[in-house]
Amino acid sequence: MNIGVIGYGYVGRATGEGFADNPENKIFWFDKFKESPNTLDEVIDEGDFIFIAVPTPIFEDYSGMDMSIVEEVVGQVAPKISGTDKILIIKSTSLPGTTKRMSAKFPGVNFVMNPEFLTQENANADFLTPFRTVIGCDNSDVGFRLRKLYETILPKDQPYYIVSSTSAELIKYMSNLILASKVLLANEFYDIAQKVGANYLDVRAAVEADPRIGRHLGVPGPDGDRGFGGACFPKDMVGILGLSKDLGVDVSALDAVWKKNLKIRKNRDWEGMPQAFKKKK
Repeated sequence: MNIGVIGYGYVGRATGEGFADNPENKIFWFDKFKESPNTLDEVIDEGDFIFIAVPTPIFEDYSGMDMSIVEEVVGQVAPKISGTDKILIIKSTSLPGTTKRMSAKFPGVNFVMNPEFLTQENANADFLTPFRTVIGCDNSDVGFRLRKLYETILPKDQPYYIVSSTSAELIKYMSNLILASKVLLANEFYDIAQKVGANYLDVRAAVEADPRIGRHLGVPGPDGDRGFGGACFPKDMVGILGLSKDLGVDVSALDAVWKKNLKIRKNRDWEGMPQAFKKKK
């Protein structure tokens, strides 16, 4: 199969190199900020499956998520593939309802929301050994075609969830923000342990033995800081808080997690990441 990738950060690279693991797949990729082997038009013309993996940063004032880069790329690609069998797959984290809105704007295009669940440090390995593969679309035949593509590289017992595009978008947010919330809860129990004289390492080991809770309760985290940082959790939190405000949904628990994170986190590293934080020009 011919596979196109637009945007070649860690998500796009993991996608391209992951599918290249099968020699029958041919990869075409373009990133306007990098020296690329192909032009955008070549990716569009040659790709049977075209993945969009561009940034969705938060605004500098923390008011929400900027979807303009995804919208711009879709606007460049969709008119050229409308009415064809090509599939346009959005891997960029997108606010719930984004793919459905794009589908309504370009009804002749086969859209899929296919969220990634990668860690920045081990993106390539994570791509080839995911806990699950989520395929969000409103046409089951299109979803099945993408599943067949993934079957060329993923384990035979790989779990697949073919759902609506909006459900797929929300799956990504719920997954990341439950993990982010768990980080903050661990930090608070760490503080309690220090006050009462408990050994947090012992507490953590016993708590993590429960599979319902899982691992990753270390305090400080792998980066030596409290709370959560990086390119994903902060921007996903701000994105869903902004959307919830617009929808009139009470998410006071998530809001409390975010405020506590800003209080205990020393290094707001995401503010130095263009893919996560959009500074005013």
